[in-house]
Amino acid sequence: MIPDELPTVVKQANAAMKEAADVVLQRARRHNTPIIVWRDGKVVELDPFSPEFDEPKQQPPTASDE
Repeated sequence: MIPDELPTVVKQANAAMKEAADVVLQRARRHNTPIIVWRDGKVVELDPFSPEFDEPKQQPPTASDE
């Protein structure tokens, strides 16, 4: 299924989860506390200032994108 063809309720759920994740990240950064996740069958503490939480930078379109 192409993302543009997702049902409205799925789009709303995805937006709500993204917003919740953003709030968790902001709170962890504000209070300098780790983000706790389940990864590879283990509980892991992650640094909220880690580059993995940075927004991906938008790349300018290339000739192959057109």
